[in-house]
Amino acid sequence: MNIRYILLFFTVVTVFFACKKFENINTEEWQPEVAFTLFNSTVNTLDLFENYVNSGELLLDEHQQITLVYRGGGYALESQDVLDLIPDVNFPMIDTVMHLPYPIPEEIQIDFIRAKSGIMRITAGHNFGENVEFTFNVPDATLNGEEFNKTVIVPALFPSVVDYDLANYLLTPESDSMIFRYTARLVDSDSLVKMPVVVVDFQDPVYSYAQGFLGTGTFYVPIDSIQMDFYEYFSTGEVFFEEPQMTITARNSFGFPMRTSFNVLNAITIDGEVIPFGNDVFTQGIDFNYPSINEVGESKETVITITRDNSNIENIIGQPIIYFEYDAEVNSNPDNDTTITSFVTDTSNFYLDAEVQLPLYGRVDGFAVTDTFEFSLDETFDNVGDVEFKLVTVNEFPADVELQVLFADANYNIVDRMIDPAEQLFASSEVNDVGEIIEPARQETFIPVTRSRFNNILENARYMFVQVRIWSFDGGDTSVRIFQDTKVTVKLGVRGTVMP
Repeated sequence: MNIRYILLFFTVVTVFFACKKFENINTEEWQPEVAFTLFNSTVNTLDLFENYVNSGELLLDEHQQITLVYRGGGYALESQDVLDLIPDVNFPMIDTVMHLPYPIPEEIQIDFIRAKSGIMRITAGHNFGENVEFTFNVPDATLNGEEFNKTVIVPALFPSVVDYDLANYLLTPESDSMIFRYTARLVDSDSLVKMPVVVVDFQDPVYSYAQGFLGTGTFYVPIDSIQMDFYEYFSTGEVFFEEPQMTITARNSFGFPMRTSFNVLNAITIDGEVIPFGNDVFTQGIDFNYPSINEVGESKETVITITRDNSNIENIIGQPIIYFEYDAEVNSNPDNDTTITSFVTDTSNFYLDAEVQLPLYGRVDGFAVTDTFEFSLDETFDNVGDVEFKLVTVNEFPADVELQVLFADANYNIVDRMIDPAEQLFASSEVNDVGEIIEPARQETFIPVTRSRFNNILENARYMFVQVRIWSFDGGDTSVRIFQDTKVTVKLGVRGTVMP
């Protein structure tokens, strides 16, 4: 619960003492006591918890129960990170026919690759003294069923440089190689020759689709973390969630099996303690869904949920956790099954993300939060003697709240206490055996402040240290549920003695 709302009664003290009515009091109108209603406000659960989800969000289920959700940054593995299937190569043709080794892993068995873009630049030159009819052929590159076959006239002493667009060509390397060949015929002499200069240069080739057995590989997902600000003001006590869970979601549009194992799956406490969690399945590897050869362009989702039933997350969430961290390695075709016809597109990707979900159903035992506020009052209050504040709370929240406010000077030395000793200012509502609220609690609290104490605070205090301790219903022994419309009403009045 945001302690700023708990302390609204104190904030309005400033409003009271800044009131100019005191300046207008004269002896004829003077009364020994004056009373004011200073504050009457109702806030609901969303108001109270919104400051605890700066790094997350509040979600509502169909019953209007609230869940705190914290998400990681996610990691995407793109197709260009996984497979480079069209080599960016440059080579001379030292003969009229060459079987050029196709530089991809030996285990990959390509049926075909469709080029999306790229250039094949062919440079040809000679010194034969007459023009040459130069024909270049790549039988393993076809467009609409026709082989790549281009003819140009290469003049004497002036090399020919021609760029050919590779878009939509199908490449079908055979036995880990591609065939390149050319013929060169002297135009005037009508005789075949071997060109002294022929260079083939693939520039920025990109594929749009590839099919076959695409081999195996391991790709590492760098460490990611899920930040949690729930314990930002945590100092002591325990919060125990009954139904916490961590959800890991993978979306895969690569057309081959993926198996992911988690090398790191830790929770980090506010004190820096590292707590491993999970189970053996996460270490050994989880097989994620993937689209079949008949589902090109689709993405398959796999959702893994870690709960108290399959891990030790229950004990971990009971600790003051400030973030989770995980990293993973992804293995493609982990079983090396060559009977699977795989595919990849230029838009294929593997996305991994995780989130922690904390339904507001649990128990609190002395959970303490603290905050610091600057304090200053510039008005003078010569007319006012002792004062007494009356605080009325109508609490639907199933929690008892104990409050202490400490006033400190510029060096953080304590100069006074608002309440001594700390008191329970909010009584818990009644709940049934499943933690649902059945009866709100009403409580009245009177807080006297003498003139001498108030003068000391005015003269010396520069800060307020606010300390709040919270117990759920039945002294923290009963788990409770918090819903959207659960609310608390705070009424604050003041009665002061006016000095003549």
